[in-house]
Amino acid sequence: MSSLASVALPGSAAEVRTFDVPGCDEESGWLRVAASGICGTDVTLAANGVASPMILGHHAIGEVADIGPVAAGKWGVEVGDRIAVEEYLPCWSCATCQAGRYRLCADTDLYRGGRRIGLVPVSLTPSLWGGNAQYLYLAANAVVHRLPPEIPAALATWTLPLANAVDWVRRVGGASTGEVVVILGPGYHGLAAVAAAHDAGASQILIGGLPRDASRLKLAEQLGADSFDASADDVGEHVRQLTGGRMADLVVDTVGAGPETFATAISLLGQGGRLVLAGIKHPSTAGIDTAALVRGMHTVSGVRGRDPRSVTESIDMLRRGGGGLAEVPTHEVALSDVGDMLARLAAGEGPDTPHVVVRPWLDTEGRDNE
Repeated sequence: MSSLASVALPGSAAEVRTFDVPGCDEESGWLRVAASGICGTDVTLAANGVASPMILGHHAIGEVADIGPVAAGKWGVEVGDRIAVEEYLPCWSCATCQAGRYRLCADTDLYRGGRRIGLVPVSLTPSLWGGNAQYLYLAANAVVHRLPPEIPAALATWTLPLANAVDWVRRVGGASTGEVVVILGPGYHGLAAVAAAHDAGASQILIGGLPRDASRLKLAEQLGADSFDASADDVGEHVRQLTGGRMADLVVDTVGAGPETFATAISLLGQGGRLVLAGIKHPSTAGIDTAALVRGMHTVSGVRGRDPRSVTESIDMLRRGGGGLAEVPTHEVALSDVGDMLARLAAGEGPDTPHVVVRPWLDTEGRDNE
């Protein structure tokens, strides 16, 4: 058996290659990829150029095509089951993993040189380590979640972005019934955060973006959020008017666009407000107005990925319709078009919807069966 895959190359290029799909051992398996969502990390990696050829894609869902008996028992799945695969490849033996915080395991921490799905060179056997392929290798240390079969593939690709949003909005951000939640950035995670805030019972949800984000802000409005221009000089006053002077109980920054975004986020908080920093597009070393934090009794938290419990909650939300995410248009991309799409997204010329999904069988079957 063989698999087509879109391989990202040094220098921001990509090409489709064919790889062998060997049999699995007792502790591993193979996923027949139905869909793989493109997120900002993929765009940044492709734009900057990868160090060596690799298959990107770390929001993959599909059906188990082959699995060893040990893996089947460990993951509780069998051939034909639909699953979502987290990007992490943890050791499962360190103190961090034992505490359930495997996303910070050194073996899979990309900031410490760890390996994870979508970031492994094709030179490492069996090469198929990314979701932008027809088959994805399920290593013995993979993190697998079973999906209800009734969730369509396009909606199922929201599993991890929504799990991130659930973690950031509810678990870390502490959003609860009756609160005001402000989200900065109407991208993939921004829209997911709107859905998570709504599911948490927020009484008012605001989302900020730039003038070029008009179409995506409209999608957020359809999910129940009020939108505003985050680049306006009077953004704080505008949010004050929208909230009747209350301001935000929680601000979730999914952009991380630098010191100005951070200052804006702080200015939108009400007394005792919480700020969750979920984006590091443009890391900032600028000074922080600690006096404002103290006077407002604000809490600032940085987040990465998600807690495993948030994945369970995400899947439950998707089973119930995903808080409106089922209505967000999906832009499907064939393997042969992945490189072009990543370049368009990097240039700010992508589709109106942030939900861009690689469907690896489009080149050969026209459309994957769901």
